[in-house]
Amino acid sequence: MEGPVLLSIVHNCISAAEILLALLGIKRVVYLEAPLSCQKSAVTYLAAFFLTAFAGQILFPDSESMAVLAALIFFCVHIFLTRKRRRLPGVGLLFPAMGYLTGLLALFYGIPYTFGNYPQNGIWIYIIDGIFWAGAAAAYCGREKINQVLRLDAPYRKLGTWERRFLHICGLFLLVIGFMIIGVKETGMEEDASRIFAGFGSFAVILLEISAVILIHQENQKDYFQYMTTVGEHYLKTELNHFRAYQEREEKIRRFRHDINNHLLCLKELTGCGDLEKAKEYILELQTILGESRQDFYTGNEIADAILNEKNILARAGNIEIKLEGKMQDSSGVQATDMCILFANALDNALEYLNRQEKDTKWISIEIRQQGKMLTFIFQNPVYENVIFSPGTTAKEEKEEHGLGILNMMYAVKKYRGSLHREIRKKHGIMIYSLEILLFLPEDSVS
Repeated sequence: MEGPVLLSIVHNCISAAEILLALLGIKRVVYLEAPLSCQKSAVTYLAAFFLTAFAGQILFPDSESMAVLAALIFFCVHIFLTRKRRRLPGVGLLFPAMGYLTGLLALFYGIPYTFGNYPQNGIWIYIIDGIFWAGAAAAYCGREKINQVLRLDAPYRKLGTWERRFLHICGLFLLVIGFMIIGVKETGMEEDASRIFAGFGSFAVILLEISAVILIHQENQKDYFQYMTTVGEHYLKTELNHFRAYQEREEKIRRFRHDINNHLLCLKELTGCGDLEKAKEYILELQTILGESRQDFYTGNEIADAILNEKNILARAGNIEIKLEGKMQDSSGVQATDMCILFANALDNALEYLNRQEKDTKWISIEIRQQGKMLTFIFQNPVYENVIFSPGTTAKEEKEEHGLGILNMMYAVKKYRGSLHREIRKKHGIMIYSLEILLFLPEDSVS
């Protein structure tokens, strides 16, 4: 095979790869479709694509369209691999996705032609290639952050029926107008008319592309703020419960203090008469009253205290022991709603799991560590069966209403440049589930 022919084949395969990656990016970012499940699957997928594209070019060396056809086919394959339902109708996503890509490419032709000369293939194609791969390199360097944002925002990033239809219509319109702009010189129009068409067409492309981005952003913001409203309501409810419990404790303590002299007189009478058994019973009753008026846990944060003491009531009802070790020195840098999200979800998940287990020994351990700006929470409980680790999944029956607890916690942790780590390990002969949360507090919040 001659050098120029081989070089042409390689360039065609690279160009096809650009088309495929761009389409997959549109599928992921614009249409919020899922990616492949793991890195191994992605590598296998791309390897199969390059082999297919290269083989097509070897068999048909004079046809540049074979590599492009391979990109379009593998885009459809990607839809089949990542969708769980409506796979066949999902193939139709190819056309609007091609529209968004064609619209962007048309700008490289339409704008220069409007204000100057129509760009020639050759050097202009290499410029587009350079811009694409520079963007791809930047995306690869920041892939972990991008994947984290896309993964964590997934619960708040959902397209409704009309939003998806709007995106389809925009994509199909961009597909038509994009091809018309790219081939405007072939339409037979006069040069002035073709320049005007290219200018207005480029303006329409920019308007529609921006409209699609704004649409997605606004929908994401709407769903996010709806979620934060729910969190805020839960936070206010927790504060109200904490205030009511505090009032009840204070009222019991005031009543106890008011009657303390009478209690002491009763004890004096009982001991004076030698009735020690009744005196012991009376003391136990007083201890019960004092026990009801005390707060069991002090974490150093009012919200965490409220949630922990509230959940402890539920835990005692399910014969579950909650143990606390450590205290927050300064948690002023953590927003109340975030503290509510972290403690409420961690304890709810542990309680709901343990309440399903018919075991004699059930416990939840909470460890708090703080060193300077680093604040760590460790929640642990024994496990007796497989635990679902995938964010967004749940073992509960109401699938639509649950499974977002860990995702919400991850979203809150992200705001503090922290991390959330889960694992199951063997300790003292039993399997223990451990949830470790690390937060970095702002500089001005640490005394």
